[in-house]
Amino acid sequence: MTDLINCCFLALIAFCGNIVQLVFFFNYSLKLKEQSIELTKRTEELEKKNGSEQRQIEQLNQKLAELAKKINHDQRPITTRTKRKN
Repeated sequence: MTDLINCCFLALIAFCGNIVQLVFFFNYSLKLKEQSIELTKRTEELEKKNGSEQRQIEQLNQKLAELAKKINHDQRPITTRTKRKN
């Protein structure tokens, strides 16, 4: 009879230990999910910011190209001076 009680007692302790392990595992899993969601949100924010900055860079490059064309168009070719006949 004492062997049966000891086995049941050990099984009960093992069962409680297993429950505790499962609680820790699920708690850890929930923390990982929360961090994953937070990182996803942060990544989306940074991608939006990067996208707007990239558009600004493209616009500035277009303006720079337009100004370069305008400067090249406005420049007159340098002519060589001719000597005056005395």
